[in-house]
Amino acid sequence: MPGYPMINRALTALATAAAIGLGALSVTLLWELRGAKITLARERAERAQEREKLTAEALAASEAARALEARWRAQHTEVQTDAQNRIRAAAADAARARNAADSLQRRAEVIAAQCANPQRDGAGPAPGGTAAQDPGVVLANLLRGVAQAAGELAAVADARGAAGTACERAYDAISAPGWPPAQ
Repeated sequence: MPGYPMINRALTALATAAAIGLGALSVTLLWELRGAKITLARERAERAQEREKLTAEALAASEAARALEARWRAQHTEVQTDAQNRIRAAAADAARARNAADSLQRRAEVIAAQCANPQRDGAGPAPGGTAAQDPGVVLANLLRGVAQAAGELAAVADARGAAGTACERAYDAISAPGWPPAQ
């Protein structure tokens, strides 16, 4: 374009200005992109630290819950063992009581036999036509029934008492401070 030098200069100036503008815009965009990358990296690092903190807290809470559960389990085992020992002791006491009652029963039977003397006065049929039962025998039978019933009731009471005590101790163990575990 030989005859339009002014237009050539204007187009050249316009192209140069556009190139400089594009260059400046590119530098600005690159600068902002670099800043965004730095911000993103900083936020990622903060999130990673927060995740590590939360993971450590969760691990500590889990370990505390496990320790608490282990303590409760140990206390429960102790309560069960103690209850079983008490039940065994009650059973042994009941056996000793039965032996003592049997011995007393045998003694009462001996006394009843001594009291049942067929040679005594008034022995024979009662006014209703049947033989009256000797009072010593009646007493021995009554004693046998009372001793048997008392032994059965004592055994039930001992077993229930031991079970109730074990239940109370187990409840006290789990209702202690620390329940429910922190979340």
